[in-house]
Amino acid sequence: MLDSIAYARLDCDYEVAMDTIRTFNHDLVKWVEENNPQHWAISKFKKMHWDKMISNLAESFNSWLRHKRHHNIFVFFIEHMDKLGSLLVEYKNGLVKWNGCIGPKTEEKIALNIAKTIRRMGLDVSDYVDDWYKYNFQEKIYFRCMRTLVTHDMPMIDEDGTVHDALGHTYPFFNPLTTKRPPGRPRKHRI
Repeated sequence: MLDSIAYARLDCDYEVAMDTIRTFNHDLVKWVEENNPQHWAISKFKKMHWDKMISNLAESFNSWLRHKRHHNIFVFFIEHMDKLGSLLVEYKNGLVKWNGCIGPKTEEKIALNIAKTIRRMGLDVSDYVDDWYKYNFQEKIYFRCMRTLVTHDMPMIDEDGTVHDALGHTYPFFNPLTTKRPPGRPRKHRI
């Protein structure tokens, strides 16, 4: 019976569920009214919070794209990407502005405060860091997949401007042309 109150989407459904509980037990009705149903009953939410709790994914997707169904697949896909992208950007901007007690902004401050406290105690911060974050351990983890760049066959440029390759051949080294124009975009429109 409490489920019918909590999951009623409309106020009329909520009232019907309350009437059925009222016929069953008056103390239960009193308990529901005292425990702030506006915080847990879907029909009492002021905004449309309930649409995030729909369990039927196909119904939710169809209502999301209801106005775009008549387009061909290319336009449909582009409009869906546009709508989804704007929604994700909106959520991202909301998260960036969010400054709660467990946000990334406070974690940076907490890490700095912990490091300062450890240094004040005269201890080394690296003693409190797990070994797999340290350079030696990372080097052991990645030594097979990160190879150094082989430079034994790179050409060498002498001071006189000649290039010698690994086989001993000599080539002239071409410097960039000297121009009167300064680097960057021209200041005047030349048309």
